[in-house]
Amino acid sequence: MSLEFMFWTILGFICAAEAGTIGDQCDWTGSGLTSSAERGVTPVYLRCREGGVSWLYPRGALRLLFRPPLPADERDFRVCVRVVRRPDPPDLFHTLAVNDTEAPERFPARIFVEGARRLVPLYAPDDGDPRELRCFRSRHGRAALYVEAEPEEGPKRRVATFRYEARPLDRRHHDPATADCRPCSDSELELAFCTSDLVSRGVFIGSEQREDLDTTQLTLRLTKLIRATGTDNEHTEDSLDDVDDEYYRYDTDNSIEAVRAGRGLLAHVQVPAACGAAAGAGEFLVMARRRLGRLALLCAPRAELWRDLALRRTADGTAHCTLQH
Repeated sequence: MSLEFMFWTILGFICAAEAGTIGDQCDWTGSGLTSSAERGVTPVYLRCREGGVSWLYPRGALRLLFRPPLPADERDFRVCVRVVRRPDPPDLFHTLAVNDTEAPERFPARIFVEGARRLVPLYAPDDGDPRELRCFRSRHGRAALYVEAEPEEGPKRRVATFRYEARPLDRRHHDPATADCRPCSDSELELAFCTSDLVSRGVFIGSEQREDLDTTQLTLRLTKLIRATGTDNEHTEDSLDDVDDEYYRYDTDNSIEAVRAGRGLLAHVQVPAACGAAAGAGEFLVMARRRLGRLALLCAPRAELWRDLALRRTADGTAHCTLQH
């Protein structure tokens, strides 16, 4: 079946989609078992800048329409989708062995970008590309994905889960791939400190190229944890049996002047592979935000430079939040 024929077939099936399973939110969860037609197409409207989709027992197809909030002068945007083939590890951990996860499972669907007159392949389990992260741009302010379930193979439980992020185009840079690589300005440092999911002093002890995420993964040993916010489904009671509760008081500042002997905390932060990042010597103030399920590095000034800025902004009364160092 040609992609062009498939495209027009999709439009015909949309009219017969199950109205009760239509989404209109940041996240969507649904089941193929509720669909009466194996070849039906369910429309899902995603109106946030980030979120997730979880499709249990996928059958037929989903048509995802992205409508993120944008600045008044912006029309087009960039969408990145990360297929989740195994559970994400915890943000903070004590040993690198704890951060290991099971082998990835086969993603039970194929993903296409909806073009003007045809579907453009974006992801397939057997396309030979190890990257779990795929990106595309909107066209004339519109962006839609067509997610087609793979044929069922027995009664095995299958779940197609992926996270998405829709961001305005960064027009200040000629190369979008390196837009996140430049150093942060003083105002950006302050904003990142006030809004990041992870803020901590620490030293980088290693780096690894993550081909599946298209990133360089930096390993950070924390020396002073200032803030850590957790996801809703993260850190159950069972997973915290071996962890000091002092580290996991989320949504509050929880400064720790000295890490207990033998109980040092580690974290992985991701940097776009195009940046060519590597572990550097010295202590840094690391600020990272959760993007697509992983902590992405925003800014990492040297600890002494951040201390000077924090003291200066606090002294002149221009700080937007309490700046710790």
